[in-house]
Amino acid sequence: MSVPVLTAVFHNWHCDHFGHVNVRHYAGVFDDAIFAFWTRMGAAKSGIVPVTATITTAFKSEVQAGDVVQIMASVTRIGGKSATITLTMQDPTGGIRATCEVVEVFFDMATRHSAPMPDAVRQALTEAAT
Repeated sequence: MSVPVLTAVFHNWHCDHFGHVNVRHYAGVFDDAIFAFWTRMGAAKSGIVPVTATITTAFKSEVQAGDVVQIMASVTRIGGKSATITLTMQDPTGGIRATCEVVEVFFDMATRHSAPMPDAVRQALTEAAT
């Protein structure tokens, strides 16, 4: 199942010297979306938190200054210590502008090492995936 996690608008200052929205601003919107997603999943409520291991972004169609997009999140894999979330940037008509696959590893803030996913987060992810 895909859930909305963030709405964003792109402005002129997001554009590079070629007039295109620069890649770093796509990354910022996807980064904000993953934070919003994890807050929704309750991941900020313990000392074991998700940290980004890998990100793969695919650009599907151009975003221009003035465009409003919505980021949708889908849980695509739940492991023992990690999860994969696919973020989709859509325009108001549902057209896909970009996708971002994020692999997040759970990290114990006290020991500074990977750790098993908290049960409450696993449950929230499982419910979000159905």
